Amino acid sequence: MAHIKTLSADDVLKLKAITLYIVGKCGVIDIFHILKILYFADRTHYAEWGTRLSGDTFCAMDNGPVASHLYNALKAVTGKEPLPAESPLKAISDALYQADPMFEYYVSAREKADMDELSASDIACLDKSIADNRGKGFGALSRESHDLAWKDAYAKKRNSEMDPLLMAEAGGASKATLEFIRENADFDRMIAR
Repeated sequence: MAHIKTLSADDVLKLKAITLYIVGKCGVIDIFHILKILYFADRTHYAEWGTRLSGDTFCAMDNGPVASHLYNALKAVTGKEPLPAESPLKAISDALYQADPMFEYYVSAREKADMDELSASDIACLDKSIADNRGKGFGALSRESHDLAWKDAYAKKRNSEMDPLLMAEAGGASKATLEFIRENADFDRMIAR
């Protein structure tokens, strides 16, 4: 079983803003595209800036990386798996709706993204990922997301969490950025003790 990091209230608000930004830019969109657009944007942000776009845990599922918490919220929107009433992820699922019952995996937004939650670098990475990926088919997105980080996690155990450092590397992070990420992770582990 994957080790899924618990999201803070701030993480949920950011993930909601990211999701609503993607859906707002794309209009009606399927959950697969939302998840892949987020993955590529998060990977690029980590590679370029040394910080994650979202606080979600990506897991290596059969068709590529999936942001665990967002996937749970999206499954609730489509009626596949309701969230508990007290789940903080309801803030995300309640902001979306199933666009057409005939196409159950397509969603639309009830709200606009809270732009105060997104930095200029967040928006730039999201815009690039939307432009690069919204028109791609399922197979192409699945293949392209089977990168170094996905392969490493999937080889260990299907549906296991992906190593964020390998995500940054797969996104083209420089050696200096990878060292910066490693040092920050070491520091975080030291102060968590």
